[in-house]
Amino acid sequence: MNYRYPFMVARGGNWSVGYQEASQISGFNFRPINIITHQEVNRLTEEETAYIADPFFIREQDTFYLYVEIKGIDNANIALFTSKDGVDYSYAGIVLDETFHLSYPQVFRHEENYYMLPETKGSNQVLLYKAEKFPYSWQVEDTLIKDRALKDASILLSDELNLLVAVDDDLKQVMFKADSLFGKWNEVKEFEPRWGNESRPGGRFVSIDKDWYLPLQNHAEGYGTGISLYKLLITSEDYKFELVDKLLLKPQEEIKWLERGMHHLDVQQMPEGGYYMVYDGDRSTSGERELQWKRSVKWNLVDLYNYLQF
Repeated sequence: MNYRYPFMVARGGNWSVGYQEASQISGFNFRPINIITHQEVNRLTEEETAYIADPFFIREQDTFYLYVEIKGIDNANIALFTSKDGVDYSYAGIVLDETFHLSYPQVFRHEENYYMLPETKGSNQVLLYKAEKFPYSWQVEDTLIKDRALKDASILLSDELNLLVAVDDDLKQVMFKADSLFGKWNEVKEFEPRWGNESRPGGRFVSIDKDWYLPLQNHAEGYGTGISLYKLLITSEDYKFELVDKLLLKPQEEIKWLERGMHHLDVQQMPEGGYYMVYDGDRSTSGERELQWKRSVKWNLVDLYNYLQF
């Protein structure tokens, strides 16, 4: 009866991470053998691993450094995998551990230094980390946004534009801009924020043909249904996102590690051509479904508000 946000959704399992090369961002075929499962990681760690998720990578001197959120018994931390060919990964251990929950380890290089912008919502700040000795030893370098509990902040740094997009606990988008990474980040008043479904960032900004795109999380079939791709549009009057690829990533029924849902994509162009991408996926361990009526009612009402507002 309720096709948009069903009251009964598949019960989630444990998140794992996949990776592969692709000639294009849309329409690629998933490779079921290129997956690091939470079960594999669990065999390598002293503490039981519930899941690994939110993968980001950086390639330096032909080595792939893959950072992930890793959840054990307590708060989630940031762990590292390395690979010489982008195919065979080795677990290098936890590289960032705080007293609060960490996720979304967005790693990037800026002016010859390596930085990470993870989700640090539990600290009530948006914290920027710097590698004292890459790829390890990450220390807080700056507080980009103070006294704001924000989820999954995605940053765009370019010669023309510096933006940061995140969501609050109600899944309402916020956007900030600055004149540099270490400049003052001010909220963009001209921004048309999305609220509700497909508002929460699900990966880093990617540049394609001089335009900027951002993956956003779809929650139509429960948390982490898939990823849709949105294009950043800037005019003299406003900033906003426009849908270009609905459910670019979605559950893969033939791959048990990705059969329930997906909620993250980091894709980058490679110097030799094509793309390399990392993503995560959830499996339904029991095949059971659970009732989520509050969520369904709430997001249908939010969609109605968005329709009337925009």
